[in-house]
Amino acid sequence: MNMFITGGSGRMGSEIIPRLQTRGWKIIAPSSREVSITDLDALTRAVDQAQPNVVLHLAAYTDVAKAEQDHAACYTANVLGSRNVARASAGARLVHISTDYVFDGESGMYKETDAPNPSNYYSLTKALGEEAARAAPNSLIVRTSFKDAVWKYPMAFADQYTSADYTDVIASELELLLIHLEAVDTDVLHLVTERKSILELAQRRNPHVQAGTRVGAKVHIPPDVSLDNSRWLAFKSQFSHQA
Repeated sequence: MNMFITGGSGRMGSEIIPRLQTRGWKIIAPSSREVSITDLDALTRAVDQAQPNVVLHLAAYTDVAKAEQDHAACYTANVLGSRNVARASAGARLVHISTDYVFDGESGMYKETDAPNPSNYYSLTKALGEEAARAAPNSLIVRTSFKDAVWKYPMAFADQYTSADYTDVIASELELLLIHLEAVDTDVLHLVTERKSILELAQRRNPHVQAGTRVGAKVHIPPDVSLDNSRWLAFKSQFSHQA
């Protein structure tokens, strides 16, 4: 397998690249200084030179609070950048990494067929980024969410629910998906684990984390962005014994 990866130096890129290299895959993951996703010409040249089977688009603006003040940078990365990646990916399978935040969080356990309804600026740009990705032939939008492998904060929300997990956990799921990508026959997939509170997730690796609430947060925090992952579990059951 020959794969071109954007955002390879980020949390997920740093976790997934060594796993794929161990399998003997050829990975081309230029830094943003070498090739910016905001430069269509440079990006197209880099992808053409790499001739990948798959383009894994991990690069994104992810600071939810800062995005409320820095609209231009967030839009440029998440919308225009994704549009450029989709255009540059012609001839390769595009796997576009999106987020649970495309939903407003008012109900939870969202299915792949549910319509996105963003509730802050970051989530708006990610929803628009999904639409940009759909311009690529045979694209796959993967909605997921992952946290640093070590919970660094003294507090976690007890009143926000999620299907997110730690980076190493989601990386294992993503690795399995990429190994069997040719068998994926859908255009959207929720690659997450079970529903739980952010506090519950945090305390799995740091039992001393205290309960907090979304009240007073600098940006609107959707209450329940948990995702229905039954489609992924059904797919995973076919191949997990082969990993």
